[in-house]
Amino acid sequence: MSEYQYYGFQAIDRPLSEGDMQWLRGLSTRAQITTTSFVNVYHWGDFRGDPIKLMERCFDVFVYVTNWGYRRFMLRLPLASFDAELAKDYCHQDGVSLRKKKDCVLLEFDRDDGPGDWEDWDDGSGWMAYLTPLRNDLLDGDWRCLYLAWLSGIETEGLSENATEPPVPAGLKDLSAPLGAFADFLQIDTELVNVAAARSGSRAVNSPPAGALKKWIRSLPVAQKESLLLRIAQGDEPNPRRSLMRSFKEAVQDRRTKRADDDAPLRRTVAEISEVWQQRVRAKQRRLAEQAEKERERQARAEAKARKRHLDEIVSRTSAVWKQVSAWIAKRTPKGYDCAVELLVDLRDAADHTSRTDEFSERLQALRDRHASKPSLIRRLQKSGLA
Repeated sequence: MSEYQYYGFQAIDRPLSEGDMQWLRGLSTRAQITTTSFVNVYHWGDFRGDPIKLMERCFDVFVYVTNWGYRRFMLRLPLASFDAELAKDYCHQDGVSLRKKKDCVLLEFDRDDGPGDWEDWDDGSGWMAYLTPLRNDLLDGDWRCLYLAWLSGIETEGLSENATEPPVPAGLKDLSAPLGAFADFLQIDTELVNVAAARSGSRAVNSPPAGALKKWIRSLPVAQKESLLLRIAQGDEPNPRRSLMRSFKEAVQDRRTKRADDDAPLRRTVAEISEVWQQRVRAKQRRLAEQAEKERERQARAEAKARKRHLDEIVSRTSAVWKQVSAWIAKRTPKGYDCAVELLVDLRDAADHTSRTDEFSERLQALRDRHASKPSLIRRLQKSGLA
C-alpha cells in the first residue's frame, strides 16, 4: 500500500474570509475548501502548510491520521475562555502539549505507534465529528480529555515514574461518546482508564439552582463583573453564558476541594498507577486465557459429540459406504481418491468405535491389494495412516 495522510481542519467560532480561502488555496490546489473546513488526502508527497499556522489563523479543530501509525489532534481555544496555566499540569512532551498564542491557546494531542498491520488503520475522515465536541467540553470546564491525554503518557512511557498525576476530574467512570472516541484515538488501554477512574467522583450534570447562581453573582467583585461586560461588549467573549457558568462551576469545585483537602488521598505517582494497571492487565489476561480454555474444551466436546453421531450413522450403513468407496476409486481422479480416503477414515473410526477393527483391516487389505497399481491412491492411503 502507498503512503496515506489525512488532513482535516474545521472552523467553529467564525467562518473563513475570502482572504483566508485564497491563502489556503495557495497552500494546496487539490484540497476541499469551504467557508468552515479544509480537507486533503495525500497518497504521495506532503502538505506544504504548517498546521500550527493554519490553526492560529483560521481553524479551531485539526485531525491528522496516517497509515503508518501516527495520529494528531489539535484544538484552538480562546485565551480569555480557557485557563492555560492550570492546563499545563496535564501537559507532557510525549502526548499532549500546549502553545499559548496572542489571543488563543493551542492544545495538541498525538500518538505514534509506528508501522503496524496495514489492515488496522482508518482513513481518518470520521474522527472530526467524533472529537470536535471535546472543544465545548473544555470551554465548559470539563477537563477529562486532558487527564486522559496525560494518562496516555504512562502507556507510551513518556512520563517519569516519579511524576505525580494532575488533579483527577470527576466523571472518568462514565465517559461520554466523544471522550470514548478520544480514548480510542489515543489508543489508551481501558484497564488504565479504569485504574485512573478509581479516584474520580461523580460528575454533576444538572443545571445549578437559580438561587445559588444569584448568590454567587452578587459575591463577585465589581471589577470582575465589569471586565466580563467589557469583553462581551468588545466581542472578545464569544459565549458569555459558557464563560460565566464555567467560572461558577470552578468556584463551587474550589469550595468542595478546600473542604475535602484534609480527607483527600495523596496524588498517585506514575509508578503507582502503572503497577495497579499492570496487575489488572495480568488479571485480565488470566481471565481471557481461562475463558479461551473453557471455550476450547466446549468446542472439543461439541466436536466429539458430532463425530460420534456421524460414526453411528456410518455404522448403520457400513455396506453402502464401502460401495461409495469403490465408486469414488473407480473415477480414477484426484478428487475421487480424496473422497474415498475420507470415507475409509470414517469406516476405520467407526470400526474402532464398535470393536470391529479386524473386519475393517481385512477389507482394507483386500482393497489395497486390488488397487496396488494405483500409486496416487496408495500415497493418499499412506498419508492417512491406512497403508
